[in-house]
Amino acid sequence: MFSQEALIKHENKNIGTVVFSMLTQYHANMPFKNFAIKYVWEGVETYQVNGKNYILQKDQYLLANQYAEGSILIDSKRPVKGICIDIKHSILSEALASFRRPDTEYVDLNLDTFFATDCFVENQYQAKSTHLGLFLNSLGNKIIEEITFTEDFYYTICEKLIQDHIPIYKQLQIIPTIKYDTKKHLFRCVYRGKEFIDSHFTENLSIEQIAQEASLSQYHFFRLFKNIYQQTPYQYIHQKRLLFAKQALESGHYSVSDVAIIAGFPDIYTFSKAFKKMYKITPSTLIKL
Repeated sequence: MFSQEALIKHENKNIGTVVFSMLTQYHANMPFKNFAIKYVWEGVETYQVNGKNYILQKDQYLLANQYAEGSILIDSKRPVKGICIDIKHSILSEALASFRRPDTEYVDLNLDTFFATDCFVENQYQAKSTHLGLFLNSLGNKIIEEITFTEDFYYTICEKLIQDHIPIYKQLQIIPTIKYDTKKHLFRCVYRGKEFIDSHFTENLSIEQIAQEASLSQYHFFRLFKNIYQQTPYQYIHQKRLLFAKQALESGHYSVSDVAIIAGFPDIYTFSKAFKKMYKITPSTLIKL
């Protein structure tokens, strides 16, 4: 079912396809033939993939490979703008084989089979939190006709995917369970809790509240988060607050006391002590630099 359809499609049979869409009504089954990326610039798209529901809002995207099946629903008064990118696995494999970064170890070759098997974790992500998401977001600032969909475009997409999934692949191996479907489920739960922290870290969060968002018990979430991210949820929150505070101070628009409050610290003394411990400099000294 279509309504007010606006589609722009670019296809390269040897590499993949890119479809820009602007729709108010759309409902269809979706066989995933290749590695698929579904990104929303404006509005809401609802997907059901392998029995799970994913509601994609502005600047969120879904990843799934050829082992996924499901459907898409768009029902909106205003046009929903999105981009769908399909990449043939051979292109992703080629990128994996040659991908190197000077600041990390070599890519684990097991990633090749990971991307191409039912072990891959179909999941949705916030664009601001990933290399791929930031790249996709940047496309929205360009005129579609200005984008050249050559091999370079697809290889760049693959590189961003690999950067994001090196840690994810390793984190999955850490989760202590035999069944891979259980690993994927638990990873999604913990990742959802992490994204909740990313959006609310300046607030007075409790493990109970975060675990509830992750659909896990408090201790189960705490243990899994610590195993996966090598720090406790509170340590992660503390780190996020200090980084946020540093960036706010460097902007030159806030006083130390203001930053302490907006970053979620109980008082300026606690903030200054934690900031100096992390960055080896006091907040007031940083402002003067």
